[in-house]
Amino acid sequence: MKSKFVKRFLTMGLAAGLALSAVCGCAKQGEPADDAGKKEEGKKEEREAKDASFTWWIYKTDGEGTYYEDYKDNPQTLYENGVLMDLTEYVEKYMPNYLAYLDANPELKPFVQVQDEEGKTHYYALYVLSDGPGDSWQGICYRRDWVVKYAKPTEYVWDWESDSVKENGHPAVTPLARAVEEKNMDGWKKNEVKEFKADYGENPDEDYTDNVIFPSGKNDPLTISDWEWMYEAFEKAIKERGWENDSNSYCMSIPYSGYIQAGNIVSSFGGGTGEYYIRDGKASFDGASDNFKAYVECMNHWYEKGWLDQDFNTRAGELFYKININSVSQGKIGMWDGHISNLGTALRITCQNEEDARDSYVMPCPYPINDVYGSKEQMYHEPDAMFQLGRVGGKTGITTKAEGKDLEALFTYLDWTYTREGAMVLGVGLSKEQLASVELNPDLYEAYSIEETYELGKAEDGRSVIKYTIDQSDPLINAVRAMRMGTGLGTTNSDEYMLDYGVAAINQKAYEVWSVYVNKGSILDYKGLLNAEEGEAFGKTETALLDYQAQTLPNVIKGKTTWEAYVDGLEAIQPESVVEYLQNHIME
Repeated sequence: MKSKFVKRFLTMGLAAGLALSAVCGCAKQGEPADDAGKKEEGKKEEREAKDASFTWWIYKTDGEGTYYEDYKDNPQTLYENGVLMDLTEYVEKYMPNYLAYLDANPELKPFVQVQDEEGKTHYYALYVLSDGPGDSWQGICYRRDWVVKYAKPTEYVWDWESDSVKENGHPAVTPLARAVEEKNMDGWKKNEVKEFKADYGENPDEDYTDNVIFPSGKNDPLTISDWEWMYEAFEKAIKERGWENDSNSYCMSIPYSGYIQAGNIVSSFGGGTGEYYIRDGKASFDGASDNFKAYVECMNHWYEKGWLDQDFNTRAGELFYKININSVSQGKIGMWDGHISNLGTALRITCQNEEDARDSYVMPCPYPINDVYGSKEQMYHEPDAMFQLGRVGGKTGITTKAEGKDLEALFTYLDWTYTREGAMVLGVGLSKEQLASVELNPDLYEAYSIEETYELGKAEDGRSVIKYTIDQSDPLINAVRAMRMGTGLGTTNSDEYMLDYGVAAINQKAYEVWSVYVNKGSILDYKGLLNAEEGEAFGKTETALLDYQAQTLPNVIKGKTTWEAYVDGLEAIQPESVVEYLQNHIME
């Protein structure tokens, strides 16, 4: 299939005007206003003498562009061929917001900077930088209806108002059985809920409510012991349906190799991935760590209890978020890593059991915090490595055809896209007030009768709510925002903002809980920074490692091989030998 590119013209309108006024509209401290004004007037006249219109190449069309059917008709944007500009001088001079963001998030620098042989930093392109993890389309899903029907409220739950939990984030002793055994209930309180009930409402995907409280004292599962408490309920549901001998019905799915390279649940046990891992700017091999050992011990326990898919190692051809998808659809599995389309009442039309076809309800939850396995070093740590959309997105280069034009205006505008205001205009669109203050050409807002793309509000937790007024699945959204330019901050859910997409409440919940924890330790993005020599050596070792783990780890989980034997087998592969290649590209 031939590549298609679209040609559009960038007009330095409102956005540039706002950015330029912020930079050029004030006198420097200590400089007389009239002198400053004269200098600025001179600069303005100089800029006006230059061409401030730029041609922008965008990978998609909104109906206003021109298609190119062959790549040879498109500019060859390579710096080595003298086509791309070295942007370093302009970034350092006109883009303080971009540089400030990188300084505040130094872990992003290796992906946007290039170091020459003398150690000098260069910028050959600008990148979309997200202020948090992108909204995930997949994550942990579980049968909430089975929890309501089959889980028994625990006698005690965490007391989040106690001094112990406030100070430590957890009771003095967990899980509950251990606290009772040791007679140390510091941080626990009597559970006031004696029976679980659910109200599905008229539209369950919007109106569903229940009174479920987990042993952690939360309405959503928080810990490993919360999960294991659920598994006991799932066991009851499976047995009642006569599926206890059905190998396709079980409590929890995991990938065929026993873990996933990105980390996911592995990182719940003190952090890590089970493969290569980054923590505090240091690369390491994690597959023989105490953290990974605690994870494997947990999986072994789940397997022996019958909670884990007994045939997980046979599902090699299935993606991690589609493991045994037929059984998921039939309502036979309690918890799995799934797609957002699994949520709410989605499974009802395919469930085999008559009761499930009427009542099944799937909720999302984040990865758990370990409070059961390993030592204290493996407990009470937030997961830190998982499959998430990266924080560094599309990139934009400037060709040498722009030389001689008003590059101060261009780069001042581009820097504005790394402010919150600029990010909103590019990634979300224009509010009613903004739209009334600009002239657009072409005016797609008028053409499609759009009055605004979002409204601002306040959430109960104090965050600003960005409520979209256009369905995000509507292709029209791409016509009224400029994020395809490949610069600026990506607006995501954060401590400051909450994005309200206008989707069903259960989907909105998924966007929030699946991004509770941020991927900091996965090396998947860093692998793309390796040069040819590094990549070849790393790839050879990693391939041997993954083959070995896929053959050996399932046997450790199933109790057929010891952890020590697995670790001994790693010596022939020497996975630590290529850690330095990753470290070469990590900003310390």
